[in-house]
Amino acid sequence: MSTSHIVPTSFLRFHLTLFVRTHREEAELSFDFEAGDIYAAGDKVLEIAKHLGECRGVLDWKILSIVQIKDLQCTPTVLL
Repeated sequence: MSTSHIVPTSFLRFHLTLFVRTHREEAELSFDFEAGDIYAAGDKVLEIAKHLGECRGVLDWKILSIVQIKDLQCTPTVLL
């Protein structure tokens, strides 16, 4: 008889804040996201940058901050 153990995958949580300027308005956008490690987090931020660069009407944008969220719980939170 074999037994198996379920090992929870730990994710790092981050909070990203952006400044975006269009012809009509300026806005700060912020959201949380998860990544497996800091390199994966960097890849996600680069993907966001790529999409912002392709958006019609976006004149400029910049990253205001990216912060790792320290979570005292061991269970990862699913962010939508």
